[in-house]
Amino acid sequence: MRLEGLEGILLLDEDTELSAKYLYIGSPESVLEAYKRLPDESIVTLMSAGDSEELNPLLNQKNANVFVFSLPLIPLYNKVQQALNGYIRWTNELLETHSEKGLQKLAEKGYEMLNNPVVILNMGFKMLAGCVPEGFKDVFLQELVKNGFLSYESVCALVEEEMRLPNPYAPQLEYVSLCTGNRTIIRRIYYNGNLVARVVVTLPGPDAEEYYSCLATDLAQYVQRYFLSTTTSRYMVNSEIAAFVADLIERRLMDREELEHRQRLIPAMTFKYYHTLVVSFEEREKAIPWNYAISQIEQIFPQSCITVYKNDIIILAKKTSHNAKLEFDREKLMEILRFYDAYMAIGNYSKWLTSLHPIYVQTKATVRLGKVFRTNPDERIFYYEEVSIYHAIDLCADAVHNDYHSGNLIYLCHPALITIERYDKKYGTDLTETLYLYLNNNCNTAKTAKLMYIHRNTLYYKIKKIEELIGQSLENGLLRERLLFSFHVIEYEEKYRQEDPLVLKRFLDD
Repeated sequence: MRLEGLEGILLLDEDTELSAKYLYIGSPESVLEAYKRLPDESIVTLMSAGDSEELNPLLNQKNANVFVFSLPLIPLYNKVQQALNGYIRWTNELLETHSEKGLQKLAEKGYEMLNNPVVILNMGFKMLAGCVPEGFKDVFLQELVKNGFLSYESVCALVEEEMRLPNPYAPQLEYVSLCTGNRTIIRRIYYNGNLVARVVVTLPGPDAEEYYSCLATDLAQYVQRYFLSTTTSRYMVNSEIAAFVADLIERRLMDREELEHRQRLIPAMTFKYYHTLVVSFEEREKAIPWNYAISQIEQIFPQSCITVYKNDIIILAKKTSHNAKLEFDREKLMEILRFYDAYMAIGNYSKWLTSLHPIYVQTKATVRLGKVFRTNPDERIFYYEEVSIYHAIDLCADAVHNDYHSGNLIYLCHPALITIERYDKKYGTDLTETLYLYLNNNCNTAKTAKLMYIHRNTLYYKIKKIEELIGQSLENGLLRERLLFSFHVIEYEEKYRQEDPLVLKRFLDD
C-alpha cells in the first residue's frame, strides 16, 4: 500500500463513496459491505477494527488492500491518523528540502522517518550524502563513512549480490546481503537510460518490512527530482567552495592571510597545482538536469573541485607536479558534451589560487575562440595554448577600439603582407600561402616544399620573389615574427570578425 497521494481517512458507513484517495476504517461488517461495492477502476484500502472469519478470504485479493487490526475503532482511527499526518509532514519536509537545502538534508530527513541508515551513492559508488548511526554493524556502510567511497573489492561484492537477483537491473531491488546479513533496499535513479544514483536503506537483520520499502521509494522520488532538477539555483555543489571560487574570480579575496584561513576550512581546495577547466552550455530548448550533469563530469575528473559560476561548470583539476599531464577519458567526456551541446575549455595550470581570475578569463575566452578556430568541426574540447595567440589579438582588438576609436586591426599587420596578398590576387600566384607555410615550419625548405608538393628550387624562387616584394630578407628574425603574427591577425579578421583584410586596407588607403 502506498501512502503517496492520500488525502485523508474516512469512517465507513453504508453511504460512504469509495475512492483510492482515502483510507477507510470501520467495523468488520462495514468493511465486508464496502468490499461488495468496490469501484472497478482503482484499488481501495479498507481497515477493519476487529477480526472476523469472513474477512480472511479478502486479505489476499488484488482489487483491494484489506487490513485487519485488533484495536477498537476509535483507537485505530487515532493511530492511523497520527501515522498519516506524520507521513504527510515528512513528505512536505522532503519537498522543502529538495527545493532549498540539498542532498545531505534529504538523506537526514530520510533517516528521521526510516530510523535506519540512508546513503545516496553516485554511479561510481561514491557517497554523495548519507546518515549512518554510529555503531551500526555493516561493513559496506562502515567503509563508506570512513572513506567516502567503496573499494573495488567491495563494489565487486555488491554487484555480485545484485546479479544473483531475478532482475538485477530493475529500479527497485531488495535482498538480504550475504556479506552482512542485513536487508538492503536499493532504489536506482535513471535518466535517459543511464544510472544516475542509488538510494540505499539498510535494515538490521534479514526481516522484510513493506513499510520501509514504501518509504524508501518515496525518498528516492525526491532524490530523483533533486538530481534532475532544471532550476539553476539547485546545484549539487558545496556552497563554501562555490563562494570561495566566486570570491577568487571576482578578486574579492586577495588578502593572503584570509585566503589561507578559508583554504584551511575547505580541505578539498588544498592542492599543489591546479588546472582550470570551464564547461559552457549552448542555448537549448531542452532544459539541463544540472546535478546529473555535474555528477557525470565528476566521474571524468574525480580528484577535482567542481562548482558553478554564472551558469558555467568550473573545475579545478588537481596536479601533483607542474609537468604532470592532465589525463581524462576523452571519449566519455566528448559524449557528455555532445549530449548537452556543451564545450569544455582547458586553461593554464597554476600554483597560486590568486591567479584564478586571469586564468578563468583566459579559459572562458577559449570556449568562444575555440569554436571559431577549431580545425575539426566536431571538436568540443579546446586548450588555451591552441588559441592563446588569438586571445592576445582579441585583447588587442579591445585596445584598438578604446585607443584608436576604430575596430580595424589591419593597423597591427606588417604592410608587406597586404602587398603580397594583393600581388597574389592580381597575378594568380600563391606567395601568401608559401610564406605562411615557410614561416610556420621554421623556415625549413625541405618540409615546406614537401607540404606544397613542389621542388625545392621552385620554393627558393618563390621565397626570393617574396623578399623582393617585402624589400627585406627573411633571415631577419624580428621580421619573421611580425609576419607570422600578421597572418594570425588576418585569420582573426577573416574567421572571427568575418572581414576581408584587403577591403579594410583599401578603405585605409582611400
